[in-house]
Amino acid sequence: MNEQERHCHCNKDGGNSERGRRPEESRSCRSAAEERNAAHSCCSSHSHGKSGPACCGGGDSAILSTRATLVLSALSLAAGFALLKIYPNFNPFLDPSWIAVILCGLPIMKEAWNSLTAGERLSSPALISVAMMGTVMLQITMLLGAEGHMGHEETSYIFAAGEIAFLMACGEALEARTVRKSQAGIERLAALAPSAALKKVGGDYVETPVGEIRAGDVLLVKPHTMIPADGMIVSGMTSVDCSNFTGESMPVEKSTGDEVLGATFNLSGAIEMRAAGIGETSALGKLAKLVEEAAGKRAPITRLAAKWASYLVPAAIVSAAAIFLIARFAFAVPAIDAFVRAVTALVVFCPCAFVLATPTAISAAIGNLSKRGVLVKSGAAIEEMSKVNAVFFDKTGTLTRADIKVSEEEAFECGEVEMLSLALTAEQFSEHPIARAINTYARQKGAVSEKPIRTKSLAGSGVECETPSGKIEVLRAEKFYEQISASKKMSEFIKTAYGKTIAAVAFNGKIRGLIALSDEIKKDAAYCVAELKNADIGVSILTGDNAASAKLVADAIGVSDVLHSAMPADKLAQISAARESGKTVCMVGDGVNDAPALAAANCSMAFGKLGNDIAVESADITLLGENISAVSEVLAFSRRVIGAAKANMIVSLAVSFAAILASAFGLLGPVAGALIHNVSSVAVVGNSARLLASKRDFKSARRRNISS
Repeated sequence: MNEQERHCHCNKDGGNSERGRRPEESRSCRSAAEERNAAHSCCSSHSHGKSGPACCGGGDSAILSTRATLVLSALSLAAGFALLKIYPNFNPFLDPSWIAVILCGLPIMKEAWNSLTAGERLSSPALISVAMMGTVMLQITMLLGAEGHMGHEETSYIFAAGEIAFLMACGEALEARTVRKSQAGIERLAALAPSAALKKVGGDYVETPVGEIRAGDVLLVKPHTMIPADGMIVSGMTSVDCSNFTGESMPVEKSTGDEVLGATFNLSGAIEMRAAGIGETSALGKLAKLVEEAAGKRAPITRLAAKWASYLVPAAIVSAAAIFLIARFAFAVPAIDAFVRAVTALVVFCPCAFVLATPTAISAAIGNLSKRGVLVKSGAAIEEMSKVNAVFFDKTGTLTRADIKVSEEEAFECGEVEMLSLALTAEQFSEHPIARAINTYARQKGAVSEKPIRTKSLAGSGVECETPSGKIEVLRAEKFYEQISASKKMSEFIKTAYGKTIAAVAFNGKIRGLIALSDEIKKDAAYCVAELKNADIGVSILTGDNAASAKLVADAIGVSDVLHSAMPADKLAQISAARESGKTVCMVGDGVNDAPALAAANCSMAFGKLGNDIAVESADITLLGENISAVSEVLAFSRRVIGAAKANMIVSLAVSFAAILASAFGLLGPVAGALIHNVSSVAVVGNSARLLASKRDFKSARRRNISS
């Protein structure tokens, strides 16, 4: 069953039928429907119930029903128009346009009645219902020979009511189609994962449903197939297309020891991998969860639009009444003409375009970013990003590749292997990039780890380890300043390794060795900093690394404001101080020690893979790719998104007020008003839809690397 078919089943029986579907399909249907409904909260005031066209309707069956309704309504209106031209004085109650009134108008009235009986505020369908009933009343007053009916004999207001309802249905169908396209980039996530994998059982590989794969299972992934789960390569080399997650078109080379993500594509070589993340715990599962959460969290600007829209509906009714009274008594126009102007005002004042202005822009932006490996937790994050004027970067793993390697080491008062064995014992269970580099190097040198009694991670400093033989510490060299200063050999090592990260290995409080590590600055880091500065955004570095290492990176990428040797509390204090000074702060980090700062900033980005749960949970936005320039691109894009949302709101209001003035002076009739109303709504949604495929703020990795 494909994605569209699942949504089709979800819409049957009011979306509650679970018959004939596996539990996971039912959950997928529900979550997809919830995403659409939450992301487009405007639908509560702009939908017409499941019996008729709905602006937020979902699957194929709803589309077919809407098409049939529109076709029949269009034919009935065409017949009514032709009949009016041939027989101007035919009985209006025999007008074929009644079909359009019933098919397109009754669902609108039903929705209006439901919202009123539920105790909600007056909604857009209520305005349209009043307008349609008003046109029918105009027809009745004409038949009764009311004052001022002269000049309206060849006008069928039944036709006008049908055309108003038809135009509304057409507008909503177009809006629904655009909204579905905006959501397509998000909903495709559920269809990415493969359904089966080749699991190693004994010496054979058995095809096994992905749902039965468990962490630790060894899987074979053949060339030109989808990787079924997150995990680590245990044998083989290949190239992997990660564009599903990162948006980058260039393949990534992978070999033994490298991590791979499920739902990425294995291009060249066969590999064996050990599964780690399955289902909801995989990168794909977490990605889908984040996107679902983002769809349900509205930006403040969206809530503001919805609030003002709730005031516009009663304002429209008051304005229509005022227009009737002014036209009738101030302008001395006939009652029917005054009533026509009032009805037209109701049609054009309907705030559908205003309500659609922001949710559609935010939803399209989330869809665009998700395709580029940028996961946004909420629409509020996009709005906050648009206001940022200060960005703070962590260094290791953020501005640098986190592909840290041991460049040199020296043992003191013990052998090299003995010193490295101490380091391996302490660091063997840590996933920090520095720990992984030390562990890899130590094992290559033949080091053997001891079983620890207790291991304690010291955020921003290193690790302590209790063993049967004594206490091992692997900490920043600065922690042993006195010992290093008192030793000529250690001091010489520090000078030689200037600019590198240096870890001290101590046993029972006495240094046994120094290990120097280095990592590569990301190629696009300088480009990102330059782009932020061009946008008048301040850039700073907050790092727990030493002064020399921090300065080396800062000078290379053009940053002058650097806080080095910073503990998590120091980073938190720096972020808090910047906010108190009136800045809107974005923190970009990747590790556990960045979590407090990520949470304290106005908005934040976790740079790294979804396996880094603490950073991801603390951040508003997760970047899955390796390019740091995604930070400047997201900030630029968020400004354009909020600009588009504000432009939508201004245009929708301007069109409404201009149309109201035109209707007050009799320059606009109900049918023309309905047309203008729908044109403005579709224009707003169309403007937002452009954001879904926009590439203006996103540059290819090749161009970024060349420019840097």
